[in-house]
Amino acid sequence: MTSSEQLPATRTACVVVGAVPDEVAAVGSSDLITLRANKLGTLVTGRPGDLVIDYAAELPGPVYDVMYSAQTGWFSVTVFRGLTPPVRWDNRPGTNPGYRRIDDVLGATSPATILDALDIPAGALGYQSA
Repeated sequence: MTSSEQLPATRTACVVVGAVPDEVAAVGSSDLITLRANKLGTLVTGRPGDLVIDYAAELPGPVYDVMYSAQTGWFSVTVFRGLTPPVRWDNRPGTNPGYRRIDDVLGATSPATILDALDIPAGALGYQSA
C-alpha cells in the first residue's frame, strides 16, 4: 500500500469566523473533531461533517469549509453564510463546483494563500504545494 492510499480520500477543516471555541462547541462537537482558536475565530479539524451547516445556521459566521484530496489534488472552499445558498472556490476552473463559483477567498486565489488567509496550517489537511 502506498502512502497516498493510506490517506483519507478527502481531508477537511473549517473556520468559524467570529466565534470562540466554546461558542462553536455549544452548537455541536464530537470525538471526531478538534476545536482551537485561530486569528479569525475557531478552526475545526477532523471530520466535522454536517456540523458545518449547524455552525453556519447558529453562529454569525461566515463558515469556511475547506476540503482537500491528496490523491487527486482537488482543493475547495465552500462558504456558508447562515442558511443562504453556499458559494464555492475550487482549483478546477471550467468545471461545475456544485455551487455558485467564487474567484477568491478573502482575496486569496491559490490553495496555499487561502490556507494562510484562513489561518489553517497546511498540515491540518495534509496539503503540500506543488
